[in-house]
Amino acid sequence: MREDLEQQEQLDAIKGFWSENKKWIVPLIALALIGATSFNGWNWWQNRQAVNASEALTAMEAALAEQSLDKARAAYKALAADYRSSTQAALGGLQMAKAFAVAGELAEARQALQQVIDHGATEFAWMARIRLAGVLLDENNAKGALDVLNGKAPKEFDALVNDRKGDVHAALGNKEEARSAWKSAADGLPAGSPSRELILRKLQTLDAFGAAKS
Repeated sequence: MREDLEQQEQLDAIKGFWSENKKWIVPLIALALIGATSFNGWNWWQNRQAVNASEALTAMEAALAEQSLDKARAAYKALAADYRSSTQAALGGLQMAKAFAVAGELAEARQALQQVIDHGATEFAWMARIRLAGVLLDENNAKGALDVLNGKAPKEFDALVNDRKGDVHAALGNKEEARSAWKSAADGLPAGSPSRELILRKLQTLDAFGAAKS
């Protein structure tokens, strides 16, 4: 009996609380439901975008495998336009830049790399900067290449950036700056690394050239 009375009192208290406060409880519940729906909708949209971007990248890569630069260009254009900040667009831009450079289309290679620099994550952007500096060197624009390499790169890119800076300074005739950059690059790589061996050969060539000039 006592338990029945206590349960009735609790029920009456709940009813009273609901009657007095439903005017703000109902909106809160509605907002919570809307928020949950919006969150689920946002997740669905993000997942769908990722799937679409991956499909566009796959189409681009298939065209490259077929050595159809025109088809690859069209696929990459759609990828960069619709999903320009995605990982897939960054990967596509780096691949297309390489394909354009091999084909001698250096202006298009620059554009693809600049797209990655402007919209890609930091790591992709710095890889694009290093490659863009190489394209600019091919265009005999060493000063522009050096400008592209300005800024603070992530630590894991230090050796790559210094290696490219060495290339640029060598092209500009700045032998001491080239030597310093290449030495820093070599010091940042593990012993026995093929990249380190290549940089050491650059240093040897630079020193040999300097000795021949003296």
